[in-house]
Amino acid sequence: MPPVIPKILFADQAPDKNTECLQIMKQHVVEENIFTCSDPDEIPAILTKHGINILFLDLSLYQKDNIKGLDSIQREFPELPIIAAIPEKANQLEQQILEREVFFYVTTPYQNSDIQLAVRRGLAKVGASITNAVTETRERLPAFYGIIGETAVMQNLFNLISKVSEDDFATVLIRGESGTGKELVAKAIHRHSSRKNNNFVPVNCAAIPDDLLESELFGYTKGAFTGATQNKIGRIEYADGGTLFLDEIGDMKPTLQAKLLRVLQEREFEPIGGLKATPVDTRIVAATHCDLEQLVEEGTFREDLYYRLSVIPIHIPPLKDRKADIPILLDAFLEMHATKRGREKFTLSVDAMAALLTYNWKGNVRELENLVQQMAILCSGKEIHLDDLPERLLADFNPGAIDYELVNKILLLSETSPAEATETSNDIPSRRTTLPSQNEWDKGQVDFKELINDYESQLIIKAMRLTEGNKKEAAKLLNLKRTTLLEKIKKKNLQGMWEEN
Repeated sequence: MPPVIPKILFADQAPDKNTECLQIMKQHVVEENIFTCSDPDEIPAILTKHGINILFLDLSLYQKDNIKGLDSIQREFPELPIIAAIPEKANQLEQQILEREVFFYVTTPYQNSDIQLAVRRGLAKVGASITNAVTETRERLPAFYGIIGETAVMQNLFNLISKVSEDDFATVLIRGESGTGKELVAKAIHRHSSRKNNNFVPVNCAAIPDDLLESELFGYTKGAFTGATQNKIGRIEYADGGTLFLDEIGDMKPTLQAKLLRVLQEREFEPIGGLKATPVDTRIVAATHCDLEQLVEEGTFREDLYYRLSVIPIHIPPLKDRKADIPILLDAFLEMHATKRGREKFTLSVDAMAALLTYNWKGNVRELENLVQQMAILCSGKEIHLDDLPERLLADFNPGAIDYELVNKILLLSETSPAEATETSNDIPSRRTTLPSQNEWDKGQVDFKELINDYESQLIIKAMRLTEGNKKEAAKLLNLKRTTLLEKIKKKNLQGMWEEN
């Protein structure tokens, strides 16, 4: 199925003369998906023929029957987001379109900031709905022994793991950046093999001091050194019949590399202080994020051990090379961490999802899961928006230049789709947007009016901050009448609360 790219119809008295409006739209949507029209009678046909996703409608096209024209479009296309353009200070018309729950409105003459905001909000809405419509029909592929991925590179990885697991003896060298899930792959190899009923023993060679790593791996006999009061079984022996996973093998010191090489060659080992070798049936799976070939050239890693370890090499792709898996991973992590904390699963706005899809993810899947865990703890709303994301994720992100074509291409390859953004804020300690705790429910301490009042106040404060205290712009952002916003600010005593300290 080809990617769905948002389409806009700009219906205006003189669309070709409003070049600045068109230029703003072209920042977000490919030019061939922007349609123009100056005849109101042609609008329904264009909407149907081209599958328009957003209608930018100048109500003056209908002259005196502007509201009737709007009503006609809404009846025929009830799901279509309409951005209505009305003359400035047309208070009666403003009230009428608010009563009809028009998605968004701007005033004429057009202001670039209004058009930018309207287009962004419109694309955020249809981006979510388009993705939902496409992905609802897809069934997610099951996780492969806890490894999540539906992209071609991950499916190839799963096939390779299945083939590798059929051989119980050949050593495997797993390579990949930190956080890609090397131990998960090692566990999958073990669990998919005939050794699955025996021990899987992980050892992080970088986390254990050199003077302790040898005894951890090989064990020792009583009296082998001061303090050795009894025999100790090493992890190599403990993995007999199973799998020994040596993570960060590149950090192992050369003298220990020689002893490991003998284990691989002779299938036996000698504990520290032992006088004879002990046979062992242990499959060794190693992993590293280092360039072992470079370490061999530098003389810090044995060449013969390198070739012994890399009988079957496996490369795990970094997250930046399989971004279509990001929404799927997000969904799984959101479900897991929301359930763990007894809270409702939250979603991400299209803008927030776009930021995550364009981020480099140097920490890979581990960094993504850590982000979700952080959001589950710190964010109280049901939707995560750009303001909720850490600054490091937004350092190189330009919200005004979202590549919606790329975003939709990625989202169409995944099941998870972002929900429509709701402007919320989590930086106002005195305001609450979390759902009541189970304890509050049990004690009958849930105050519906108070919760709604707090949430409404937070929305107003957020809108006022975004517009730097401009009440007219804040009212537009909230789709409220300006007088209504003023009344709420006064009634709730919110004056000045949006000002940064």
